[in-house]
Amino acid sequence: MSRIPFLFIFIILIASLPVINNWLSNRGQTLSDDYIGERVDSYISRNFDRIINALQEKNNRTNAFRNKILQYKDQVFDQAYPHAGNENSDIIAVGFFDYSCGYCKAIKDDVKQLINDGKVKYIFRDSPIFGNNSLKAARSALAVYFIDKEKYLDFHYAALKHTREFSDNVILNIVKSIGISESDFNSSMKDNADKIEQMIDSSKLLVRDLGVGGTPFVVIGDSLFIGATDLSVLRNKVNELSKK
Repeated sequence: MSRIPFLFIFIILIASLPVINNWLSNRGQTLSDDYIGERVDSYISRNFDRIINALQEKNNRTNAFRNKILQYKDQVFDQAYPHAGNENSDIIAVGFFDYSCGYCKAIKDDVKQLINDGKVKYIFRDSPIFGNNSLKAARSALAVYFIDKEKYLDFHYAALKHTREFSDNVILNIVKSIGISESDFNSSMKDNADKIEQMIDSSKLLVRDLGVGGTPFVVIGDSLFIGATDLSVLRNKVNELSKK
């Protein structure tokens, strides 16, 4: 087992102690360096096997996801799905999301910034897992995509800003607000119904095959980032691939 992950956790633990110490000092208490060192040593000694096992488990999960990405590479990086960003970039990021997912809403601005950095081509995979409202929003987004690919992003971000259920009126208001007529939208929903269902089903099946429990998650290269991943982490992966 490499010492690097272990040292990383150790550094995080040490870095957090000044914050704890400051909190205590505001209450008339302080922690001496000797006391801190003793407590850290004691904790590591008592939990060494647990720490190593946790790191090993994380490493195994990372390798498993990497193998899954390689196994389903063609499906993951399918550019028939809506995409934005640098069309000429060899670095492709794929985001799986649900319009009713709170964490998906939370990272929408980070995703937008990652795209605006101009280093990646970003593929959007509508993967509704939170019931009929999510499915309705995903179908509508793809119907917009088949009308005007540029308008897809407008619908996407507007839908992620919405914090309540996606009623027919809510969706229609979003559609109209981005400059698409009701008649064009209804025609696209009808004419492209089979393609839309196939795209959504394929994304949901891929989520299952990759073994990810929910949304959001982002694939960049051979790495999978689950949950509301910080923008700096995603940028670091992009920069790593840019140097290759």
